[in-house]
Amino acid sequence: MDEQLSIDTARQGTDPASANHDATHTDNAVLRFENWGYRHASRRHFAVRGLNITIEAGQRVLLLGASGIGKSTILEGAAGLLGGEENAERTEMTADGTMLTTDAEGGVTEGRVLVDDVPVTRARGRIGLVLQDPDAQAIFQRLGDNVAFGPENLNVPRDQIWQRVRDGLRAVGLEGVQLHRSTLHLSGGQMQRLALAGALAMRPGVLLLDEPTANLDPDGVTQVVDAVRDVLDTYHSTMVLVEHRAGPWIDMIDRVVVLGLETDEQQSARIAQQGDEEEVDRGGFKRTVVVADGTPDEVFRDPGLDFAELGIWLPERYRRPEDEIVRIHTDDEPPYDPSVGTGQVLLSARDLSIGRDGKAIAEHIDLDFTAGQITALVGANGAGKSTLSLTLAGLLEPVRGQVQASAQLAAGADGDAPIAWKSTELASRISYVFQNPEHQFARGSVLEEVMLGPLRTGCDEAEAERRARELLTRFRLIQYAQQNPYTLSGGEKRRLTVASALAAAPRVLILDEPTFGQDRRTWMQIVRLIHGLRGDGVSIIVVTHDRELVTALGARLVELTPSDRTGEWTASGASDPRIPVSPVNERVEDPKPSSRSPFLAARNPAYRLIGAFLASLPMLLSLDWVSATVALVLEFIILWCIGLTPWRVVRSTWPIFIGAPGSALAVLLYGKEGGETWWQWGLMHITDRSAELAVATGIRILAIGIPAIIAVLGIDATDLADAFSQILRLPDRFVYGGLAGMRLFSVLHDDWAALTASRRSRGLGDENKVKAFLPQTFALLVLSIRRSTTLATAMEARGFGGDGPRSHARVSTVDVPDWVYLGVCLAIPVIALITAVFTGSFSFLGQ
Repeated sequence: MDEQLSIDTARQGTDPASANHDATHTDNAVLRFENWGYRHASRRHFAVRGLNITIEAGQRVLLLGASGIGKSTILEGAAGLLGGEENAERTEMTADGTMLTTDAEGGVTEGRVLVDDVPVTRARGRIGLVLQDPDAQAIFQRLGDNVAFGPENLNVPRDQIWQRVRDGLRAVGLEGVQLHRSTLHLSGGQMQRLALAGALAMRPGVLLLDEPTANLDPDGVTQVVDAVRDVLDTYHSTMVLVEHRAGPWIDMIDRVVVLGLETDEQQSARIAQQGDEEEVDRGGFKRTVVVADGTPDEVFRDPGLDFAELGIWLPERYRRPEDEIVRIHTDDEPPYDPSVGTGQVLLSARDLSIGRDGKAIAEHIDLDFTAGQITALVGANGAGKSTLSLTLAGLLEPVRGQVQASAQLAAGADGDAPIAWKSTELASRISYVFQNPEHQFARGSVLEEVMLGPLRTGCDEAEAERRARELLTRFRLIQYAQQNPYTLSGGEKRRLTVASALAAAPRVLILDEPTFGQDRRTWMQIVRLIHGLRGDGVSIIVVTHDRELVTALGARLVELTPSDRTGEWTASGASDPRIPVSPVNERVEDPKPSSRSPFLAARNPAYRLIGAFLASLPMLLSLDWVSATVALVLEFIILWCIGLTPWRVVRSTWPIFIGAPGSALAVLLYGKEGGETWWQWGLMHITDRSAELAVATGIRILAIGIPAIIAVLGIDATDLADAFSQILRLPDRFVYGGLAGMRLFSVLHDDWAALTASRRSRGLGDENKVKAFLPQTFALLVLSIRRSTTLATAMEARGFGGDGPRSHARVSTVDVPDWVYLGVCLAIPVIALITAVFTGSFSFLGQ
């Protein structure tokens, strides 16, 4: 949000002595903002400005305010992720003596943030940060390696690292998950717990939490809150928490800071005092100010604060009767019960099995969804709620069984199975709001984004714009109508995707965590809009962990319950179904072997790579069929001896068996001439020499490619990076930065799949393949840039890139068999080339 923050306040409220912390403890820290502010590169106004506030060592602060008011910006500044003198591209002094620095991204910083009187950008490892997007903080492929990364950067002794990893995972409820499990196979909630575990393992002096429980199931919320409390009690770390639902945290909070917008009178007085003609011409822009600062009792019992207007959820203990969430009734809602609807079935699941890659996690699902009905899909993180909703939406192929649309819903479409519909047929019938808002963006401005749905479903442009502007006004986004969707805050992006889905006016609307990151005021607007849709006969399916949302909607519950856990939700009716799914934390993922050969799997990854070069590169010295044949025969014999049959070798290296004949044919037709002519036509000329070189080329490609592929195939990227760092002594920044980039490629593969599903959901999947490829590629490029930036800053927040030494959680060793392996790899081309010399067939570079 383009607001500015003008705060000139020292610490108020709680006295340092009452914070119950050990001031001499070396693990806590003082966090101080000195006239700090930041303006994002894409914005005209500072998001935060003039922030002067001190958070004492060991203090636990709750930062509250409406969605988009600047709370996340403050946390990112406190973590050293924004600007800083070390990252300055340009520095200038304002008329009032304030130093402004412009970073490489174009963001502008004023003032500074200090941790124990040290600039935060120089205090790597002292700050632990959990961002809103946990997936962007996953650095490595394996779960355990992500938690170990922070302690490694802090040079924690190896024998303590894995204990910290286990403690961190146990604390956040991931104790049963295998350490080698791929982060690609974790749910959004599990990724959020993993990010917190990684921060906790660092034992930070300051712990910054940006809505760490917003996407967790009730049991997960309890586990995370207890984990943070244990860490704070043990290490007395300073904490700053941003969380809309603060109830579970309130017992550990000793200070609350509430942010709000300045009043009209304050705004007018400020503009008049500053004489800012440009701002006057723009109609002014309300800055954010501190409206309350004190203990929880002082703030939440203040009768002068209108928490509903501020968009703030009161913790349960401070709520008055009028603050309690009950079943909300609206003036325009229909008379029938929202958990039942009209009784007219629109969508059905019949003997449905759901899962990914053909592996079912839940089977024999039979459900009906009726017009005017609200259904809440609930359950533990990772239980399969999003998988079920994507399958119902026609965006994910059922493992078995089917999803059927009613005759009314399917009228005019190709069949009754949503998965088989064209994207334009799907968009006008079933609309889906994705969990990650950025997967859904398809247009260059906020207004165009909301207009897309109506336009794709047949609305004229004037009506589409009218509907879009009305929704943007309701969701407090109208001021960003011409902004790029990617520049919005996390909560604003969520509201935009909900508005975009509502604009399409589908008969079935599926919302995946629609209230994530929303303040109370926007939350109420979403509830009322959903109720209003029932009157239009829309069937609404909500994937959520938000109990109060379910209560306010009066929704029918469909709970996905892992077989290792009992149901956690109280059914609103006897007919509410419960779907058993496989245990979340006990889903076994076999360790990915680094090679099908036990001998190769046991070799050091760096040596395996070196061996591939030794076995392949010398073969380039001669282009003759004798040395190539000898090398190829030796390779097959040796590979068979270490457990790889010829058929397994062919299956593992099949691309070169396709490429080799093509290359040989090209040499046969256009290669060096010599000897008797076999056939000639135009430029094609087959002779004795070209035929000999063609055979040599085909065999040599196999002789070079097979050992190269077999030696490298299956190497874990993290193990390879450890070997490069420990064995080859390559710079850690280069090695682990490259490793993080390799993981990013695998994430982008999933991003591409999500973008494809999103475009199909929004009616864009039927376009010409070339025409559709370009905008989707651009969207992926934007995502990759944003993920790369976030990943780099997340690594820095984990202490990476500092000047001090770092330890390694995994030991990379070299033993005698590794040297034997290198010797064998070198012996193959040496024997082959010597044989060619003795037979007189050696041909240096084919001459």
